[in-house]
Amino acid sequence: MKISKQKRNLINELSFYILEEIEHANENHLIDYNYKKDNIKKLINIVKSSKNFTNKQIKTLIYDLKYELPF
Repeated sequence: MKISKQKRNLINELSFYILEEIEHANENHLIDYNYKKDNIKKLINIVKSSKNFTNKQIKTLIYDLKYELPF
Protein backbone atom coordinates (compact mmCIF):
# COMPACT_ATOMS: atom_id res chain seq x y z
CA MET A 1 0.00 0.00 0.00
CA LYS A 2 1.50 3.29 -1.10
CA ILE A 3 0.99 6.23 1.24
CA SER A 4 0.73 9.71 -0.15
CA LYS A 5 3.27 12.33 0.81
CA GLN A 6 0.61 14.39 2.58
CA LYS A 7 -0.51 11.41 4.67
CA ARG A 8 3.11 10.57 5.50
CA ASN A 9 3.65 14.14 6.71
CA LEU A 10 0.47 13.98 8.81
CA ILE A 11 1.57 10.67 10.35
CA ASN A 12 4.95 12.21 11.17
CA GLU A 13 3.25 15.17 12.83
CA LEU A 14 0.93 12.81 14.72
CA SER A 15 3.96 10.79 15.86
CA PHE A 16 5.61 13.96 17.14
CA TYR A 17 2.62 14.88 19.30
CA ILE A 18 2.23 11.31 20.54
CA LEU A 19 5.91 11.28 21.51
CA GLU A 20 5.34 14.47 23.49
CA GLU A 21 2.34 12.86 25.18
CA ILE A 22 4.42 9.78 26.11
CA GLU A 23 7.20 11.97 27.50
CA HIS A 24 4.66 13.91 29.55
CA ALA A 25 3.19 10.67 30.95
CA ASN A 26 6.64 9.37 31.87
CA GLU A 27 7.53 12.60 33.69
CA ASN A 28 4.36 12.52 35.77
CA HIS A 29 5.17 10.47 38.87
CA LEU A 30 1.63 10.64 40.22
CA ILE A 31 0.26 8.40 37.49
CA ASP A 32 0.09 4.66 38.18
CA TYR A 33 2.64 2.54 36.28
CA ASN A 34 0.00 0.22 34.76
CA TYR A 35 -2.04 3.21 33.60
CA LYS A 36 1.07 4.68 31.94
CA LYS A 37 1.84 1.37 30.28
CA ASP A 38 -1.71 0.97 28.91
CA ASN A 39 -1.89 4.58 27.77
CA ILE A 40 1.47 4.36 25.98
CA LYS A 41 0.39 1.14 24.24
CA LYS A 42 -2.80 2.85 23.04
CA LEU A 43 -0.85 5.81 21.69
CA ILE A 44 1.63 3.54 19.89
CA ASN A 45 -1.22 1.55 18.36
CA ILE A 46 -2.78 4.78 17.11
CA VAL A 47 0.40 5.61 15.20
CA LYS A 48 0.68 2.07 13.83
CA SER A 49 -2.89 2.05 12.57
CA SER A 50 -2.91 5.65 11.33
CA LYS A 51 -1.94 4.59 7.81
CA ASN A 52 -5.48 3.20 7.53
CA PHE A 53 -7.07 6.48 8.65
CA THR A 54 -8.20 9.23 6.34
CA ASN A 55 -6.25 12.47 6.31
CA LYS A 56 -9.14 14.20 8.05
CA GLN A 57 -9.12 11.62 10.87
CA ILE A 58 -5.38 12.08 11.33
CA LYS A 59 -5.82 15.86 11.44
CA THR A 60 -8.49 15.40 14.13
CA LEU A 61 -6.13 13.24 16.21
CA ILE A 62 -3.39 15.84 15.85
CA TYR A 63 -5.79 18.57 16.96
CA ASP A 64 -6.85 16.50 19.98
CA LEU A 65 -3.25 15.85 21.01
CA LYS A 66 -2.18 19.41 20.37
CA TYR A 67 -4.79 20.74 22.76
CA GLU A 68 -4.21 17.87 25.22
CA LEU A 69 -7.57 16.16 25.13
CA PRO A 70 -7.32 12.84 26.98
CA PHE A 71 -7.74 9.54 25.13
